[in-house]
Amino acid sequence: MEISACTVAEEHIERIAAALPGAARHLTNYTYEEGVLGLCLFYCYYARYTGDDRHYLTAERYLDQALALVDPKHFRKAYKTDSLDCQLSNLGRFLEFARRNEFLDMDTNAYLAGTDEVLYGLMLGKLRAGDVDMSSGALAAGHYFLARLQSTAAVVPCLERLAAGMAETAGTDADGDLFWRFPIMDNHVYLGVSHGSAMVLAFLAALAERDIAPGQCRGIIRPAAAFVLKHQRDQPKGLFPIRLGDKPEPTQFSQCYGDLGVGYGLFRAAGVWPDPALAQRAAAVLDACAGRTRADRLTADAGLYYGAAGVAATFDKLYRLGAGPACHAAADYWYGQITACARPAPGDDDPFGGYRSALPQASPMWHTSFGWGMIGTGISLMKYVRPSLPPLDGLLLTV
Repeated sequence: MEISACTVAEEHIERIAAALPGAARHLTNYTYEEGVLGLCLFYCYYARYTGDDRHYLTAERYLDQALALVDPKHFRKAYKTDSLDCQLSNLGRFLEFARRNEFLDMDTNAYLAGTDEVLYGLMLGKLRAGDVDMSSGALAAGHYFLARLQSTAAVVPCLERLAAGMAETAGTDADGDLFWRFPIMDNHVYLGVSHGSAMVLAFLAALAERDIAPGQCRGIIRPAAAFVLKHQRDQPKGLFPIRLGDKPEPTQFSQCYGDLGVGYGLFRAAGVWPDPALAQRAAAVLDACAGRTRADRLTADAGLYYGAAGVAATFDKLYRLGAGPACHAAADYWYGQITACARPAPGDDDPFGGYRSALPQASPMWHTSFGWGMIGTGISLMKYVRPSLPPLDGLLLTV
């Protein structure tokens, strides 16, 4: 008798849960993407998934451990795209997510008041430097303030200033269309949702939908979307380059880079700039992405940022935003493919539950983490088995 995909997923969840206590030592900062708050998040989901409230005690222990690590004076940059902005953004985004989904009972306004002020100052500095990246630059604070809107309207002026900053930092091509260079990424022009134009489009659309500087946001969205579309290529498995100047070739199919992220940004832009031609182009990109499968070999691993779990979450959100039934089918397909994308370590005693990041020379932190490793994969599998669990909106790249 054939074993169902959900039964396999349940087995893999338990493998991850069994391996996680031993791997937890690899997470040493407080963030949810690559640190201890990711552990807290896993056990919050695991408590709700299993119906066993004892797991909330483990989540609380990791929350206390993470909050004890929060001290800007101790920030040290370990990777090229690291920033204090991003780490503090992770803190606020996690707390607001946990409060909104009733994982946490906390007065976030009282706890984060000082962080609001610090991140606003950092944001202004990054705008002056021309860095709008969501890891190293101004959009780290932008995603934080967008999450904070759930608790306070006091951050609206911060977001209005950021909208103005997106216009101030944009480059202009010969046609008057807008793009952004990314200093931390060797000053290249990227198109995707993690370091490029699609990231900006999705963020400005989120502001306009909330009636924050809507006219200014739409005024930027129109020429920014035109810039992206003029770089579309006649190549089925690589409609857009990851960055300008890349040779035509198939591009990675994940949340972090590639056609799906660009399609997401274009779809979000079409939602606030009602141009039928843009909507049609965005829909065509998403249809092409929805038709891809694991056999295309464009999905690196099972994880959230580079792999199948991220593809599933993106299609899931697109469907909830009204992108159509093809996205719903694609989400279900990619959730079901997560276990097939497992990359177990050699031998029977796998310290990462059968899941490892495909990043070259990845450290144990990457294999364990929420963004790239088994924590995010495990939460995604729980979401697949129990669709009523909260989506990861507010914690991923797809704002």
